[in-house]
Amino acid sequence: MSDEPTAAMRYKEIIGLARKAAEDLRTWELARAEQLNGEIAAKAEAVTAAADRERAMTDRANRWWRMAKDNVSRLSWLEVGAPPEPAASARGEWLDRYAEDVRPAYHELTQAILKLGWRAR
Repeated sequence: MSDEPTAAMRYKEIIGLARKAAEDLRTWELARAEQLNGEIAAKAEAVTAAADRERAMTDRANRWWRMAKDNVSRLSWLEVGAPPEPAASARGEWLDRYAEDVRPAYHELTQAILKLGWRAR
């Protein structure tokens, strides 16, 4: 008798390996699907947070704009331009920096208008 496996035994071995590979693949696919669902949920939360930050920044910019418009309206010879529009080239991670740049610019505008108002008297 030969030590070589018979064709039937080899067939069973191949089928067993195929089943094991299918189970491993199914396990991997389920784990990957769970991982992707977690990533999708995290990205959805990030998008929601970014939309909230954008809304808050829009409100903040509009508040600064209304205050600047009120100051400029004191000068009868100066026309107020269009309200600010979001810049497509703006970088989200620099949002706080952009916001902080508005404050000194607003104060410069206010001081300039006060000086112009004083000279006009």
